[in-house]
Amino acid sequence: MWVTGRRARVKILLVDYEKDFATALKIRLKGSGYEVVLAFDSIQGIVMAKKEQPQLIILEMMIPGGGGFALAEHLKLSADTCDIPIIFLTGIPGVEERAYKAGAFCHLMKPYNPYELLGVIKKALEACGRGPRDVGKIETDADAVQEGRSRLITAM
Repeated sequence: MWVTGRRARVKILLVDYEKDFATALKIRLKGSGYEVVLAFDSIQGIVMAKKEQPQLIILEMMIPGGGGFALAEHLKLSADTCDIPIIFLTGIPGVEERAYKAGAFCHLMKPYNPYELLGVIKKALEACGRGPRDVGKIETDADAVQEGRSRLITAM
């Protein structure tokens, strides 16, 4: 008779060398409804970006294995990951221009304002058309099956 639907969760890849910081931010983002996967260096960042296909990446600049700038540039050159928005979140001052040249959607400083970060995440997802997707599952009732039709209803 109807289609049940569910809102697909937005997946964020967080790449940061500070494991305690990354874990705390992951908990905060999960509490806001996001799915979060972690990486702790550039190599893990590349692997996880290609494997997990996140809708957004939050990236620290001082990660081991080449640094955040090199990782961002690599991701922007790859057909698999070039459209994923990147937010740089770092404690290093004076690198905003370089972050944008590397392909960042935004640059934020640590310590960060959690409400500002959540707002930037929302703006990045909307601007890039990578927000939550409504995913519907078709279910039919006996009348619809007899009539040879079905309806798709997506829950918001």
